[in-house]
Amino acid sequence: MNLMQDLRFAVRLLIKDKWFTAVAVIALALGIGVNATVFTFVNAVLIRGLPFNDPDRIVVVGTRDGRGRDRGASYQDFVDWRAATRTFSGLAAYSGQTMNISDEGRAPERFQGPYISANAFTLIGQQPLIGRGFLSEDDRPGAAAVVILGNGVWKNRYGPWKRSGARPSSLMFMV
Repeated sequence: MNLMQDLRFAVRLLIKDKWFTAVAVIALALGIGVNATVFTFVNAVLIRGLPFNDPDRIVVVGTRDGRGRDRGASYQDFVDWRAATRTFSGLAAYSGQTMNISDEGRAPERFQGPYISANAFTLIGQQPLIGRGFLSEDDRPGAAAVVILGNGVWKNRYGPWKRSGARPSSLMFMV
């Protein structure tokens, strides 16, 4: 019976002091939200690991300036490192960019995506679900641009065409 009395007393206090109740609810909501976010990050990165074959063998190589800031690497450095490496089974380059996608009859949209070297998917053991992957000829200067759309872009932008069987008449990728 004491538990019921304690619960009734607690409810009366919470109703009586609305500011205290609001602060307590906000503190609990923030605590639960932060806890869920941290767990999601830890689970995705530390517990499950990367969704690639041998994720422990994937590393990022770059440079650091005199002030200790990470700076990535130039394309010329990448070409030299790839030609001279004996330690790594392969090197692939990437550079994150903002890209515009436009085609007839639809408004252009802006997406985040990387420029990657042709061997990047091969090194991580992945292939596109539809279509071909990059070829070594695609890395040559002056080669025609080749684009692999991410699953989110494909579903959000081209999903209705996929379901109806129609295809866009032309695509222009401005990168």
